[in-house]
Amino acid sequence: MNFGDRLVVTIKTGATEAAEKIPVQLETTLKCVPLENVLWYSDMAQKVGEHQLVDALDAIPASVKDGNSDFDIYRKQQELQDPVKVVSLLKDMKHPKENDKLAAWALDKYKNIHIVEKSWNAKPHADWYIHIDADTYVIWSSLMAWIRKLDPSKKSFLGSMACLEGLPFAHGGSGILVSRGATESLVIEHNGTAARWDPRIAGNCCGDAILAEAFKAQNIPVMNSWPSVNGESPSTIPFQSESWCQPLVTLHHVSTGDAERLRSFEDKRRKKSAPVLYSELFADLVWDMIPDSLDNWDNMSDGVKVPKIHSPEDCVQACEKDRHCLQSLFNGDECKLGISKVIFGEKHDLRDDGKVWQSTWNKPRIAAWVAKQKRCGTVRFPFEDGKTSRSSGLICPADDE
Repeated sequence: MNFGDRLVVTIKTGATEAAEKIPVQLETTLKCVPLENVLWYSDMAQKVGEHQLVDALDAIPASVKDGNSDFDIYRKQQELQDPVKVVSLLKDMKHPKENDKLAAWALDKYKNIHIVEKSWNAKPHADWYIHIDADTYVIWSSLMAWIRKLDPSKKSFLGSMACLEGLPFAHGGSGILVSRGATESLVIEHNGTAARWDPRIAGNCCGDAILAEAFKAQNIPVMNSWPSVNGESPSTIPFQSESWCQPLVTLHHVSTGDAERLRSFEDKRRKKSAPVLYSELFADLVWDMIPDSLDNWDNMSDGVKVPKIHSPEDCVQACEKDRHCLQSLFNGDECKLGISKVIFGEKHDLRDDGKVWQSTWNKPRIAAWVAKQKRCGTVRFPFEDGKTSRSSGLICPADDE
């Protein structure tokens, strides 16, 4: 796969996770990607194999870092300068003022806006820059088909929209796609953007929201590209009629096992250059992951709550009786039926109350539901018309609502 000057990929990671996550990406989502188009950014300069990670925070002035507890872990990493010791000593370090928050996570929010600047300076004038995390999986055939339909000279800031206190922002882990026009606006037309924002970041939660604030100040709003840009893993992604024929570009919170399964799925495709649709991912990967039932499992069924159910067996019967029910969940207290979407789900650890969560799937009914889905025709990507996407009408509620 040849990106040329069309696409630059940035990967945001941290010194406490890089040695674990980067090799997985190299063997899976990055396996067929020209690595000269990949830039690695972290919170400490280091090498992982032959790959140089750049310190994304090295341009932040001492006036921002000094006395800022968000940078306590950064200072410790600089003192150690040993990736192995950093992982063993600092991976579980908590923020000194917020004991429920990892110190590495609190530091992470300072990176996003600097990565946009640094990637332009390292590889200027590329058509597109996609900014992802170390647990993001990109389906490159979908992405390359998408950007061929977009104009890189326009100021485009695309992603899966989330909301924070009324602010729409592109969720970083889902992947953020930024055009040459928008990147040039932030880096060149408004030179020094990151430096102006650095003193304002402390006290904020999220670097992706800060990046959206910076673009908003330049009249560049986020363009909601969900469900193509997606924040779920293959296990937690909901499959439903509305997204059945939509192209899928990214997945997030992808475990090592998820990444290996996705790589195998891509390698087995007959038309490897074609975009992946939700329907194909379900038929050729997720369907085979789904059993009839699993204990200590949450399949996220949430369509209908059935009253007066006191056992998993009764919950299964309730699903059988409802002709719309595709899957069910009994969590020890209540029975929930999934009637409009199929989700594999994730493990639910047994808690002190001893209640076993049981998830079930009505596979014959799911197979019938799949057979009823419309046949997919021409693939439509978000904003290929320059104006709309399937989710472009969604807005963030005002903060006081």
